[in-house]
Amino acid sequence: MTALRQTMIEAMRQHGFSQRTHTTYLTVITDLARYFHRPPDTLSSDDLQRFFNHLVQERGLSAASCRVYLHGVRFLYLQVLHWPSVEVSPVVPKTPQRIPELLTRDDRENA
Repeated sequence: MTALRQTMIEAMRQHGFSQRTHTTYLTVITDLARYFHRPPDTLSSDDLQRFFNHLVQERGLSAASCRVYLHGVRFLYLQVLHWPSVEVSPVVPKTPQRIPELLTRDDRENA
């Protein structure tokens, strides 16, 4: 286990995160490191933005999944590595909203 991974686990314990959150955030950071083939503490803000572009454009992650990744990345960089800020803004296409079909008076009476 790397020192960075151990430090992140300790920080998550201090914050009282659930085991599920531990697993999720560690998976996020592992994905980040694998994408760049280098440790996350050597990456720049531009690298992080490229990673999020990859998640949206190439992997097709949903807005909810991107938020999970964003929270994991923000936790690492803000709470563990003590960056002053993380300037990443994933651009995720909006999910089209479906308008419910309205029933006519006859439909309601026959139902």
